[in-house]
This record gives sequence, C-alpha cells and structure tokens, in this order.
Amino acid sequence: MAKDYVHWHLPPHATDFDITSFREDTVNNMLDSNFKRPIVYTLDYHFTDSANHVQQKKATVLFTPDGHSIITAVNQP
Repeated sequence: MAKDYVHWHLPPHATDFDITSFREDTVNNMLDSNFKRPIVYTLDYHFTDSANHVQQKKATVLFTPDGHSIITAVNQP
C-alpha cells in the first residue's frame, strides 16, 4: 500500500519507478492520542523524470496500528 501511494504521487510522465530501500518501524511517542503505536514505513526510491534525469527520493508513510489505513505521507527531496 505504501509503494502504491508513493507511485500514485509521482510527477506526470515519470518512468522506471523502483523502491531501493524499505524500513518499517513503530512510533512509540505519538503526540496524537487517537493513534497508539502507529506504523511508519520509510521508502527510498528512484524514478526517471520527463527530462530523462534519474531522481532519488525518500518517502515516509504513517499507517494506523492495524496497517490498513494511511494517516499521512511525506515525500522528502
């Protein structure tokens, strides 16, 4: 689900999308009391943009504790 979310948010005409690294952690100190111990996925990925340049990026996707719903996602440069 995290890979699909990142892939869906790529720029138009991006090609050759691939995940190069994946890490799963549990957040123990969440400030929002609605979610206890959510799951965070960190993905390193690359894709080729419309100018034919390879872009290296990182995304962090925060899931509910059951892993079925995305709380938020952040793409980092």
